[in-house]
Amino acid sequence: MSFGCQVVSYGDVGATVDQAVRAESAGFDTITVPDHLFHPTGSTEFLVDPPWEAFTVLGAIGQRTDEATLLPGVTDSVRRHPTELAHAITTLDRMTDGRAGLGIGAGEAFNFAPIADLDWENPYRRFREAVAVIDGLWESTPEEPLSFAGEYFDLDDAHMGLKPASEPRPPLWIGGYGPSMRGLTGAVADGWFPWIYSPDEYEADLQRVLEVAEDRGRDPESIDRAVMVPTTVTENADEARRTAIERNRTTLALRPPLLAAMGYEDVAENTPLMREMAFTDEQEERLLAAADRIPEEAVDAISVSGDPERAIERIEAFQDAGVDNLVVIPVGDFEETMTHYEEEIIPYFADR
Repeated sequence: MSFGCQVVSYGDVGATVDQAVRAESAGFDTITVPDHLFHPTGSTEFLVDPPWEAFTVLGAIGQRTDEATLLPGVTDSVRRHPTELAHAITTLDRMTDGRAGLGIGAGEAFNFAPIADLDWENPYRRFREAVAVIDGLWESTPEEPLSFAGEYFDLDDAHMGLKPASEPRPPLWIGGYGPSMRGLTGAVADGWFPWIYSPDEYEADLQRVLEVAEDRGRDPESIDRAVMVPTTVTENADEARRTAIERNRTTLALRPPLLAAMGYEDVAENTPLMREMAFTDEQEERLLAAADRIPEEAVDAISVSGDPERAIERIEAFQDAGVDNLVVIPVGDFEETMTHYEEEIIPYFADR
C-alpha cells in the first residue's frame, strides 16, 4: 500500500505548500492538489475561499520536497489545451527529476460555468482526444511528429522538444467513474484515480478497468489502483468519526451514482451530479436536502476516520477492495492526522 495526501488551503498558497512539506516528512509517497478555477460566488456553504492555480503551486511544492510524486488531483480536459497540459507536466517532471504525474478527468461545471465560449457538449469525447494528444506529444520526435485530426483538437506535425525525465512517461492517472472512463483507463492509463468511494463499490467498479486492460493485452497488475478519500484520525475514535460524518455528508451527496450503488436510490435520484454542479441556489438547496437524508453509516463507509487502530481497519478494507494507492484528504486537525499517519499508520503498512 502506497499513501498519498491531497493538500489544500484555499486562499493561502503558502499554507498549502507547508502542508505538502509536512505530508512528505510524514512518509506520504504522493502529493496531490486540486485544480479549480472558479469557486461559486455568493455561496456560504461550498468552496467559499478563492482557489489558487494548481500547476504554479505544484512547482512551488516541487522546490521544497525531495521524493514525493506530485500531480494534480485532478485537472480537467476542458480549460486547457492538451498541448499546454503536456508541456506543464513535462516541465514539472524535469524540474523535480522525474517526480511529476498527471491526474486528469473530464471536468466539473463549476470550474468553467462562467466561460461562455467553452464547448462542453461531449466531455468524454473531448477527454479521450486530450489524453491521446498528451501521450502523442510525449512520444513525438522530429522524425516522427504528432499529427492528430479529431473533433476537438487538430495538430499537424507537432513535436514537443522538451521531454519528461520519467521513462517511458510520467504516470497518467484517470479520475472518472462511468463505464467509458473506466474502460479508457484500462486501455491506455497507468492508474485509476477516482474521488470518493466505499470499498465494496470500488471493488465492483475496478473490474471494468482490469477487464479492458486484459482485453487490450495489458497486464492488469501494472495499473495503479488509486482512490481519493477523506480522513480524520485522532486519539478519540468517536470524536474523529463524528467530525468526518459532519464534514463529509455533503461530499457523498455529490456522488449520486455511488449513493445508488450503496442502496440509497431514493436519495440519489434527487441529487445533482458532481460534473453538472455549478452550485446555483437551486442546486445547493437540492444538495443540502439530499445530504440531510444520508445515513451516518453511509458517510462513514467513504472515509478513513477514527483512532489509529480503526483507521488501519478502514484502510485494510480499501486494500482488500483492490486499492494500492490510497490518497487521503485530511479533514479536521491536519497536524494531528499527519502525526498518526507518520507514527502509526504508514509504518504499520510498511512492515506488512
